[in-house]
Amino acid sequence: MFDTEREIRDTKIRLCLDCGKCTAVCPVAQYDSDFNPRLIAQRRLGQNSRGPQQDDTIWSCLSCYICVERCNYHVKFPEFIHALRWEACAEGAQVQCSHGGALQALMHMMAREDLQQERLGWLPPDIEFSEQCDTLFFVGCAPYFDVLFSDLGVNTLEGVKGALRLLNRAQIPFNLLANERCCGRDLLLQGDREGFMALARANIEEFARRGIKKIIASCPECYYTLKVDYPSMLGGTGINVVHLTEVLAPLIQSGELDLGRLEKRVTYHDPCTLGRCARIFDEPRRLLEAVAGLELAEMEQNRERALCCGASPWVHCGAVNRQIQGQRLAQAEATGADMLVTACPKCQIHLKCAQKGGDGQVSQIEIQDLACLIARSLD
Repeated sequence: MFDTEREIRDTKIRLCLDCGKCTAVCPVAQYDSDFNPRLIAQRRLGQNSRGPQQDDTIWSCLSCYICVERCNYHVKFPEFIHALRWEACAEGAQVQCSHGGALQALMHMMAREDLQQERLGWLPPDIEFSEQCDTLFFVGCAPYFDVLFSDLGVNTLEGVKGALRLLNRAQIPFNLLANERCCGRDLLLQGDREGFMALARANIEEFARRGIKKIIASCPECYYTLKVDYPSMLGGTGINVVHLTEVLAPLIQSGELDLGRLEKRVTYHDPCTLGRCARIFDEPRRLLEAVAGLELAEMEQNRERALCCGASPWVHCGAVNRQIQGQRLAQAEATGADMLVTACPKCQIHLKCAQKGGDGQVSQIEIQDLACLIARSLD
């Protein structure tokens, strides 16, 4: 049941009425004059407030957390937005889904109790894994992304393959699950907590059946959801969750993992969830810097100040999102880099989508997955 007063208290949203600093850094507010975090809070907290169903602006927030980075009062504005979306969905709001709602439909299909998948058909024969290992590599939705977005030429599965080859090279054993399901983060951010909880419980039950004690994830969304959201909403999981870069970076520093050489000038895009949410900024850069011949050029906005890829959880994607994506791609091109590297499959999809729909006005810089690029240096 939705508890408005608890959400208001826990997110400290009343403090938003005294400020407004986050509007200056909010990428949505930069292009959409109707979007203002302080006014959203004011409308909801006012005596004659509109319910979340009547405030369409709640669907425009990107959950990029740059407002939290800037806020002097530590207001959890994105979490307040998520609560408003939950309330709106509970009241029957019709969400404007991107891509015809295909991704939401896929997530709900994967939540079925009787689901039996065989989703390892993409696995190359040179990848070694053990079904008896209690460390799991969580693949995420890459096998489905590459099918749904084949017209964009995305290679999110190549990023997964690169991650597995790096783990094999580092001699780190892992398991893979043929019946793994989506982590559910997009449903959570969208306000569909019932759908999210169904996926979370199904995954946790599968982990328990397999005796999983540790999970390695390369997708930032999967990593954060398994590490933070699952324990928060399920009351603890007892599983240690780490990001791929947290596993590999120390091995490079200790000399236990040697990378090869690539002659490239690259710029790194910090995914919001991996960067501002999880505070993983250094490890991806250490991997890039460990490749001989690879030059890293930072964008104007990087690390804590990095600009979002302009995406929301597959909902309400329009002209404002395209403008944010175009700005980010322009920042990448301005570095003089040959390639934009990201550790997030969704960032890759959204930025490539902007390139395809840009009518020649958007930078066509090459976009590559971090693990895929690093693994190429092993050849």
